[in-house]
Formats: sequence, structure tokens, C-alpha cells
Amino acid sequence: MKKVLNAALQLICIAVLVSSCKNNIPKEAKYIPKEASFVLVLSPQQLQDKLEKGGISMDTLLNRIFKSDSTDTKDKARFNELKNDAGINWSNQLFLFMQQKVNSIDNSTSNTFSVIGGLKDAAKLEAYLKKQEEFKNKEIKKEKDYRYINTSDGSMLAWNDEQVIATMYTHIQKPVYDTVAMTFKKPAPVNTEAEMKTQVDHYFTQKLNESLADVEIFTAMFKEKADGYAFTSANSSLAALSMMPFQLPKLEELVKDNYSTSTLSFEDGKITARSTSYTNKLLSSVLKQYAGPTVNLSMIENYPSQNINGIMLASFNPEIFGGLLKQLEVEGLANNFLEKSGLTSQDLYKSLKGDIAVVVSDLGMSETEPQMKQDEKSMTRKKPFGKMIFVAPVGDKISFTKLMDKGVEHGVLVKKNNIYKAGEMVGMLGIYVEADEKNLVIASDSLTYIQYKAGTSKATISKEALDRFKGKSTVFYFDIANTLANFIKDGSGNYNRSLTSAKNTFKDVIATSDNFDGKSIKASFEIRMQNEKQNSLVTLTSLITDIAVDMRVQAKRDKEMEEKMFPGGVPAIIRTN
Repeated sequence: MKKVLNAALQLICIAVLVSSCKNNIPKEAKYIPKEASFVLVLSPQQLQDKLEKGGISMDTLLNRIFKSDSTDTKDKARFNELKNDAGINWSNQLFLFMQQKVNSIDNSTSNTFSVIGGLKDAAKLEAYLKKQEEFKNKEIKKEKDYRYINTSDGSMLAWNDEQVIATMYTHIQKPVYDTVAMTFKKPAPVNTEAEMKTQVDHYFTQKLNESLADVEIFTAMFKEKADGYAFTSANSSLAALSMMPFQLPKLEELVKDNYSTSTLSFEDGKITARSTSYTNKLLSSVLKQYAGPTVNLSMIENYPSQNINGIMLASFNPEIFGGLLKQLEVEGLANNFLEKSGLTSQDLYKSLKGDIAVVVSDLGMSETEPQMKQDEKSMTRKKPFGKMIFVAPVGDKISFTKLMDKGVEHGVLVKKNNIYKAGEMVGMLGIYVEADEKNLVIASDSLTYIQYKAGTSKATISKEALDRFKGKSTVFYFDIANTLANFIKDGSGNYNRSLTSAKNTFKDVIATSDNFDGKSIKASFEIRMQNEKQNSLVTLTSLITDIAVDMRVQAKRDKEMEEKMFPGGVPAIIRTN
């Protein structure tokens, strides 16, 4: 009897555990096909709560977006009707997902974009739809599992008692080449509405194991609390691989079942996104075998500027390219292709060490006098300026020399005393190139290169950013505020209010990624705000308001200009072209 009770207790515990796991899965997941290439999840209620905590109600936000003219009043009323009287449950999360299908027979592509929301009253939704002027002549149709209405060409709204799904569908066709007639033929027309209906029907009738509810990587990301989530899958590209002119062995195996998940959070003083990329067994083995080093910060220490706008650093093991060629079983094919040029695939990827640094600084606009000297400021032209350095240390010297000599053969480079410099064609692009046995350097100008090579300057980079760069495989930094300040010094421009507001809103961007840890690759992306104490979502509302004002002002100017040029209205031939 005791054994029976123990067994029963164990079964109950297992059932509870399984049940709790299932409850963590969003119910919307069962409507999203496994073939979805991208999913974005947002919580309107959670975002609204953060705004209200920061002292901004929904009414305040709407008043900032919608002004007092007649058009805005009408749009605001429609928005409020949708929000309050359409039976939609806005406290539920919104799921936006994309799906792409490729037809290898006629080389056509179909794209589906859908949004899933919660529904608390299906009758109210139907009543709302019937009240809308654009839907009065459209029929609400009923299927076994759902109802739907074709809202317009290529769009549909479908719902059951729990969820409402809005779908937009396109089918892009291309001319088909007839090998017998040796000419392109117009493809047979497709029934877009029927195809969209089939797609939507699948959402409501698919089995659980056909949906993302059956993908653990997707459902597990919701265990971390966040304001938003994103999911991507490489599986949607598998159909496109069949359309390649030649098939690569193991390419499908290398691409299949690679996923990434991300979380988005609006925190005090910053917007943060953290992502994890999960690779399949084959790709994981390659990443593990050719593990990369971490970024070399010494490459940017002596950059000659105190006004750095952006930095990009990357460090990798170049042998990984050889590993991928071997896994795809095309290394021999690549070498045969390169044989006539005297190079091998190894020469290409071993010529550089695998460290890369790019620094951009002193961006802005410089004034240049017009051809006819005028005192009016409007006649003064401006052009962008800035400085840049790209540095890549040399790896295998023999391979690097072979590669550079090929550049000399084709006139891209010139060689003087074992130093490679830009040829005439490259020089015409306005960039400076110099390469020796140690480094390949591309600069915006010769002075920047000379100052960088001298190593006597000291770049001004925040210690916090440098500390976060350490031990990473790739890093990216962009100084938003300083860059925008350089472009709006003159205080002119149609969107100057927006640019000034953006400068006062954002501080900088810091993004980093780690090396493969044996299971996944983790990365982070952070936008830091000027106001470190206020929630970043609240801070963004001021910027959104200023952008809306600038857009309205510009639209008004365009309309006034149009009326001056065409008092009787824009001619039809111009409107249609």
C-alpha cells in the first residue's frame, strides 16, 4: 500500500510540474507556426504602467500626439473607439510575427505579417467592425474554428473567443524563363486572397507540435521578466537554399535549427536588450573548435582625436572560415576556383590575424563658400567631414604578400619599398591606404594615418565603456549626443527641433557580444539616456512629441509650397508618376 501511495504522489508531482510548465507557455504561441522567421512580443499594459508611474497618463500621451485640428480630433476619436469599444483585451501581450515562403518552381515569394492580440468580447468586436465605414459592404464569414473579414486587398482580420489576428499578405512573382523558347514568360496569376485564407486557417487549426508552443527555446525566454521579447529562426531560409544555382553539401544542416532570443527592457536611464543565439550541433562544433580571442583594446588607445564618435572592434579566429569550408565539403572546389590566380582559400583567410578596429571621429558639417560669393546664409553650402581609421594586423605574412601583390597586378594598389599604398583608382575615392608586414591600415586622410602611426596621441574614451569592452569578441560604441551636437550647431534645418530633442534625450550606445560558451553566444545592447534617474520610456515621449511636431510643420510647408506652384491643384500626370 505504501508503495502505491508513493507512486501516486510521484505521479501527482510530475503532473503538477508538467502543468506548471505548460502554464508558463503563452497561449498565443499555439497560433504561431514553427516556420515563423521573426516574432516580436510587446506588453501594452506593462508599458502603460511605466508611463503612468513616470507621471504620463495615456490621455496625456494622446494629447501630445493628436493636436486640436479637425483631422487629429477625428483620428483621436477613432483610436479611443478601438481602444475602448472593440472588445480587445489590451492587458494581454501583442505578438507580431513574420513568415516567408519561397516557391522553387516559379521563383516567387510570399510574405505574411500578422499581429495576435487578446480578445475579451467577440460580439463587441463584430459590432465595432460593422460600424466602420470602410467595412460596411464587407461580409463577416464563419468557419468552424473562427470568424474572419477581408479588410482590404491583401489583409484580413480573424478571431475566435480568445484571440484576434490581423494579417497582411503579399505574393511577389517574377518572370519565368522558358528554356525551350529561350525567353521570359509572365507567370500565371495567383489568388492572393485564397492563399491568405489558407495561411490564416492554419493558425487556428494547426496542431500544437506544428507551432512555436512546441519550441522550448521560444517558450523559455518568457521566464525572464521584460517589457518585450524577440525571437528569430533560421529555418525560414531553408526553402530559399533550394533555389541556389548550385547546392552545397551540408549547407542545410549548418543552417537548420539556429535560433536567437532577445529581451527588451525600459529601465531608469537606459534601454537594454540582451540576446542569446543558440546554434545547432554542427555549427556548435565549428564554433567550439575555432574559438576566438577577445578584442585588442591597444589598437584604439592612440587614435589621434579627443572627439570620438564611434568605435567597432572585433576579434575572431580566421581558421573558422577554413573549418566552415571543410564542413560544407567545398574547400577543394574553392581552391580549384582560385588556382588560376595563384592563390588558395587559406591565403584569403590566413592573411589577416583576425583583429579588426574601426574608429570614426570629428563628424560634423563644414561651411564652404559658394561659387558666387553671397552674404546670405542660405547661399552657404555645407558638406560633411570627419576622420576615420580601419586597422587589421597581418596574420600569415606570405599569404598577405601574395594577396597584396594581386592588388598591385590589378592596379588597385602600388608597391614602394615593401609598402603597399592606394593605386590611382582607390585614391580617387578620397581614402588613404598603407600596408606593411605588420598592419593593413585604411584612413580618411594621410595626416590621420601619420598621427595614428606615431602613437603619441591618447584617445578620449570613457573608462566605463573600456571596462565593458574587456573580454568581449565584438564591441560597438556610438556617441549619439556628441555626434548630433556637431550637426546642429547652426540651429537650422527642417527637423532641428527633433535633432535637438534627440541630443538631449540620448547619451550613447554600447553593444557587446561574447565568444561561444559551448551552448550559445550572448550579446547585449544598451542605449544610455541623458536623464539617468527617469525611466527611459517616459524620457522617449518628449522626443516622440517633437518629431511629431516637426513632421506636421514640414507637411504644412510642403502643402503651402505645392499650392504656390500649382494653384489649381497638382496635375494628374504628376500625381500618378
